[in-house]
Amino acid sequence: MRENGRSMVEMLGVLAIIGVLSVGAMNGYSKAIFKYKLNKQAEQMNTVINAVAKYAHSFSTDFRNQNLTSYFIKLDEIPTEMIRMNVSAEIYDTFEIKWSIYSLQDGNSVEQTINLAFADASSLTKNTSQSLEICRNLIVTAKENSGNIYYISTLSGYQTEEEQKGVLYGDNACSSGRVCLKNMTLEQIYDICTKHIGTQSAEFKIAWRVK
Repeated sequence: MRENGRSMVEMLGVLAIIGVLSVGAMNGYSKAIFKYKLNKQAEQMNTVINAVAKYAHSFSTDFRNQNLTSYFIKLDEIPTEMIRMNVSAEIYDTFEIKWSIYSLQDGNSVEQTINLAFADASSLTKNTSQSLEICRNLIVTAKENSGNIYYISTLSGYQTEEEQKGVLYGDNACSSGRVCLKNMTLEQIYDICTKHIGTQSAEFKIAWRVK
């Protein structure tokens, strides 16, 4: 009698091949999803940047030192998928990073700004390759809007030497002695992100000067 079938060794080999292919497929899927999220985050950021630039001066007189997020939601300028109406009208991007739009005038300063801050950005406090890509994505998107903003800051610490290392100025504020956003190379952007991610003070903020 002749027996048909596979030996145990052959079956284990087949299972091993299936396992390798599955891991490869999952890895490719994860990379594709992450790339999709980066593109979606850039799309959301462009929409909000344009909205803030459009209305920034409208809030310069009567809305000092206030959170303006809810106002922009009421203006129907925030993408629907970013809105969390059940938590005090907060907005989050595709990476679940909380964004906040607020008016600020510090102390006796005559300068007032409207800020788009990426608060609770825990993804920027983790020193990972994905954190680096998220940081790069934010700065590159801001660079594409350099003619539309005052500056971006990638590190907290108001009026400190460390803060100034992370301030990149928009076209209208670009001058000698300042780091200009429009001139940033991809290598320089990665360098800034490498220095600032993985710290508890990691922050990302965009400012519009209104006074």
